Amino acid sequence: MYSMGVLQVQLDLSFVDAIVLSVAVVAAASWVMGRLILRLDAQGILCATIAFSAIVALFIVTEKWMTMGVVGLGTIKYPVRIGGATEYFYFLLLLGAVVALQIFTLRLHRSTTGRLLIAIRDNEEVAASLGKDTYAVKNLWFVLTCVAMGAFGALSAPLNQFLTPNMIVPSVTFAVWIALVLGGKEHSLGAVVGVFITFGLFDILIETYVPVSPELAVYVPNIKLFVYGLLLVGVLMFKPAGLLEPDLPPEAVASRAVGGAKLAAAHGRRFVQAAAEAPWRRLSEQLRRAKMPAVPQGQAGTTSGAAIPETRLDDNDVAPPAAAKKAPVRGKAAARRKTVKKKTDTGPAPKPDDPASEASS
Repeated sequence: MYSMGVLQVQLDLSFVDAIVLSVAVVAAASWVMGRLILRLDAQGILCATIAFSAIVALFIVTEKWMTMGVVGLGTIKYPVRIGGATEYFYFLLLLGAVVALQIFTLRLHRSTTGRLLIAIRDNEEVAASLGKDTYAVKNLWFVLTCVAMGAFGALSAPLNQFLTPNMIVPSVTFAVWIALVLGGKEHSLGAVVGVFITFGLFDILIETYVPVSPELAVYVPNIKLFVYGLLLVGVLMFKPAGLLEPDLPPEAVASRAVGGAKLAAAHGRRFVQAAAEAPWRRLSEQLRRAKMPAVPQGQAGTTSGAAIPETRLDDNDVAPPAAAKKAPVRGKAAARRKTVKKKTDTGPAPKPDDPASEASS
């Protein structure tokens, strides 16, 4: 914005030439800054950009020979004059540029490059392990986004007509960051929604259309910062992703749906298996406490001439698994087995008389 004003007011360049040179200055500065800060984490990059904005604001205030200092710089001319409709025409021009940028963002989000950028945002180490030069990709798109912001800043200069240092102080950077977090930084329309909530509410609605007395107008900036902070705390507490949920490519949505179905099926199988094994476990626990042998259903009988009571299962119970081990026979049944074994060791048992021979005799 200020480079546009300096080039057009101080050097008397045309509107198009001033925009081109302003964008070139922003591209060079962003490339140098990207080489210095893009190896940091997200918090480090945020702090570095805020520090850079503070340096630029201090430069504008101190270098009066170029920027006129705190006095301000103006007047910035419109590219065309259409009488009383000049401002509306220029507003439609900016609105068309915003819509074009938004369409490009949506198409980029669903492209291969967009998926790469999402992967770098979510987990840069994994993306680098797949052979992607994440640092070069981040540097390229950092420069491109800075160029886009510089172009929109240059286009907004004629709307202000007169530039002052308080337009680019670090509080403006904080306000833009808060707007992005409120709308949802992982959604394509999150920045637009956040700007309408923050700048649209105070800078357009209240300051333009709401009648405020001069006594209360002094407190509007402080109230604005208070409301910004209140909204930010509320969103971070109840909707950390922002007011708009993250929009994912169709492939990611389908992958999440399939993964969720597989997870639900796995949990369902575990639940059915646990429900089937639960009755047998309860029965085994009861038999263990009663010190009785666990006999599978349908196989109850006599082992040594003494009948062992058959264990009956309820209708809700299930038969034990086939691989279940037989419980050892203890108590009176074990004593009967030892008695039978001693009798068989003394000799074979006498055969009973033939009924037919007794009848003939």
